[in-house]
Amino acid sequence: MLEGTTAHATETMEHAKKDGKTSLILVVSKGGADMAYPSLILATTARALGMDAHMYFTFWGMQLLTPEGRKKAMDVFPPELQKKIAEKFPTLEQFMQAAKAAGVRIHACSPTMDMFGLSKDQLVGEVDDVIGASTYLELASRSDAMTLFI
Repeated sequence: MLEGTTAHATETMEHAKKDGKTSLILVVSKGGADMAYPSLILATTARALGMDAHMYFTFWGMQLLTPEGRKKAMDVFPPELQKKIAEKFPTLEQFMQAAKAAGVRIHACSPTMDMFGLSKDQLVGEVDDVIGASTYLELASRSDAMTLFI
C-alpha cells in the first residue's frame, strides 16, 4: 500500500461521515474492464471503510453482468497490458465475487435489460436484483449517499 494511503482514506471517510455521507452509489454505464476495475475498486474500498455500496449497471455496463460480456471486457486493453493486469489483479469475475462477499449490492437496470432483450437468468450470479430508474433515483437521492457515474 502506498505510504499515507490508509491515513488519507481514514481522513476522507471521517470527512464524509461529518457531511452525513455513509453510502456510495455507483452508476456503471460502460462495459469495458477500464471502467469495471475502477468501479469495483471504489465499491470495495467503500465497504472496507464501513460505507454501504451499491453498483447500478446500466446501458453498456450491463455487459459486465453477463458471462460473455465479462469475458469480452478485457478486450479494451492490448494483449501485453492484459497480461500485466492478470499478474496483479483478480479477474473481473473474481473481483465481482469479492465485492459481493464484501457486501456490495449489485443492481441490474430493468429498462436496459428490456432494451437489450436480456432476462434475469442470463445474468451472473452476483446480481442482487433488477431495478428500474425510480428505484435507482430513490437510492441516489438519499441524504447519506454520494453518487458517481463511471
